[in-house]
Amino acid sequence: RGNVRTEHVKRLNLTRRLQQERPLPLSVIKTIVTSEMGQPQGGFEELIGLEVAMGPLLADGRTLAPKRIGEVAKDTGLSDDDIRKFAAIGLIQIDSRKGGDWLNQRNVKIMEIIAQTRADGFTPEIGYTVESYAIYPQMIELLARRAVVGFYSRLGDKLDQPAAAKLAVNGIRTLSEMVPLMLIDRIVRMVEKVSESGKLPASDEDV
Repeated sequence: RGNVRTEHVKRLNLTRRLQQERPLPLSVIKTIVTSEMGQPQGGFEELIGLEVAMGPLLADGRTLAPKRIGEVAKDTGLSDDDIRKFAAIGLIQIDSRKGGDWLNQRNVKIMEIIAQTRADGFTPEIGYTVESYAIYPQMIELLARRAVVGFYSRLGDKLDQPAAAKLAVNGIRTLSEMVPLMLIDRIVRMVEKVSESGKLPASDEDV
């Protein structure tokens, strides 16, 4: 299994390097990789570069141009330091390129939401510090990892890239609709339990 993983990393690195060096279709690049390394042992060679095919399908009509951190700080009222702290706990991701640090539009939106929650009253002064948000990226990382591993392991050798991209985006949209509804339902039910019992859970393990 370790050999398969090592081979996949080598193939992926070669694919990435060829994508950067040569303006060729992915199918041609895959042919070059196969000619140099032979047929893959793994089952999802066809899906290398899937994120490129997913990109247009994930567009939501808003401008998707990234913003520099300084611009985001100016627009939201958050400090540059706080934005970087949110990145340090994994709530957002910073892309370093072109001599600067950037946030894509999804991460810009997250910072806009944080700014709004502070305006609503969820401030560091009453305990809603940057660190208090750390649990959320931890949970999302687990959910994302399981979703990706499950998708590749179940479908990696069964679909071509366009079909896989469409299915993956549909899956993302399903999760983006389902998870918030589940969260709202669980919170309301937990509030009901607190009202009924008159006490809070003693620890995370009791939730």
